[in-house]
Amino acid sequence: MSYDLAVKGGTVVDGTGAPRYTADVAVKDGKIVEIGKLGDDAKRVIDAAGLVVAPGVIDVHTHYDAQLCWDGTLATSASHGTTTVIQGNCGIGVAPCRPKDRDISMHDLVVLEGISFDTMKAGIGWEFETFPQYLDFVQRRGLGINVAAFVPLGPLRRWELGDEANKRAATPEETARIAANLREAIKAGAFGFSSTMTKRQTGYQGKPLPTQLADAAELKTYAGVLKELGRGAIQANVIEALAKPTDEELAKLDLLLDASGGRAVTFSGAFYRADYPEAIEQMLQKCGRLRARGALPQTTIMPMTIELDFRNAMALADVDAFKETLNRTVEEQKRIYADPAWRERAKSGLRSGPKLFGTAWPHATVLRVKNPKSEPLLNKSVQQVAEIRGGDPFDVMIDLALENDLELKLLGSHANNDHKKLGQHIKDPRILVGLHDGGAHVDQMFQAGFATYMLGHWVRDEKVIDLEYAVKRMTSEPADNMRLADRGRIVPGKRADLMLFDPARVGSVQPPELQLHDLPAGGTRLYSKPSGMEYVLVAGQAVMEHGKHTGAMPGAIVQPT
Repeated sequence: MSYDLAVKGGTVVDGTGAPRYTADVAVKDGKIVEIGKLGDDAKRVIDAAGLVVAPGVIDVHTHYDAQLCWDGTLATSASHGTTTVIQGNCGIGVAPCRPKDRDISMHDLVVLEGISFDTMKAGIGWEFETFPQYLDFVQRRGLGINVAAFVPLGPLRRWELGDEANKRAATPEETARIAANLREAIKAGAFGFSSTMTKRQTGYQGKPLPTQLADAAELKTYAGVLKELGRGAIQANVIEALAKPTDEELAKLDLLLDASGGRAVTFSGAFYRADYPEAIEQMLQKCGRLRARGALPQTTIMPMTIELDFRNAMALADVDAFKETLNRTVEEQKRIYADPAWRERAKSGLRSGPKLFGTAWPHATVLRVKNPKSEPLLNKSVQQVAEIRGGDPFDVMIDLALENDLELKLLGSHANNDHKKLGQHIKDPRILVGLHDGGAHVDQMFQAGFATYMLGHWVRDEKVIDLEYAVKRMTSEPADNMRLADRGRIVPGKRADLMLFDPARVGSVQPPELQLHDLPAGGTRLYSKPSGMEYVLVAGQAVMEHGKHTGAMPGAIVQPT
């Protein structure tokens, strides 16, 4: 047989968890067709001697909805070995969207996902309104890697309810029309739908997100569309306090499983908490019945480190006082931050129960400043600065932000900050590897390179997890759990989505080492360069070679089986 591609002499780690072996891999028409000792009868031969040949990574939780409108390569993920992303998570996105709602949709993304309004304004182009039109648009523009796209419930509700979407539940008649739009989107290629129900996540100027107002009757109807069609998946944010689900919150997952006929459901929240070390294990025990039925919690494999700023204080937006600062001009924000009454409300809010960044902010370190007079404070924690200045830590932090015209960046960690504990739960099969938020919070964090970090840091350097199991965690496990049956393994008949890396050199660093200014309108993003990731193949075509995009765009919109 004549092949399109032969990958020769590599160490195959096939994604199943089985021991590695040396073999050639042949590709024809985008699929793996033969594994073994092959001849040279191929249009292209890649010498993989010294390299590991593994399935491409499946990233189950990204937010590339807006970015795909100007960047179909998604090289920030592809360069680290990812060949399929699932986007549209957390119930927010850019489609469907009527022209009159474009600004509010972008503002919701600014708050919840930290994507610059100016970048989106310059980059989206809005050549679509409905979700099927959006899918058609991004496919026509070209995709470097594969994209599975959830329909975000927030825009779907706003399409029908307009300004009422973040004020009330839908009537039965409105719910039926929303369900009809969802049905149309899934038939056109959508992956399912996503929803956020937690109140700690917020939208434009601190208002509720439209998805938060969907009641049980609505959710049951939308999940029923998946049961009716016999396909689709659901992503839901239901846990208010990370890793501490209530019975009421878990009942929402139960409802989604029942109403969808047992379709795949993933949810966020399996994070290690320094203030409650037993939380993850207790959560997993409590969720046991749901997990057995197909509802899996997600976690990251990295410490949750974020760059906090005060122009968009997303990490503190679960405090009501900080919601007052969102989507304001710089001058309005300065007036708010300078107000003693506001500061007292903010302090009170931080003390009133668990908050996402509630115990971490005093330990956050000064990372970037605008005012040269603040430079001696670089790398010092807020607590240390307060000791130097002799003031209240919160007041000192806000004063420092004002002294820098709010162009102050603090680096802090709010979850997964115990290295030993994190090393334990990245191996736990009860948790889905995900939640790295590619495409979101791009000026605050970069975790889309989790695959190279896993292979370099956790496999080679720390020896916490063996190579075969690490690859399985990132490939066949998400493929099976999200019902992507045609990928995730090196087996004849599967898609030839592959990564080829040097196990001695593969890796990336955290926190990210680069601050780039290459987004539309000069937007800023953080990035960690991969090392040792030599080739990334999608449908048998090399999209990345030695860290550079080749120009090939073989990606496609994909659906679960």
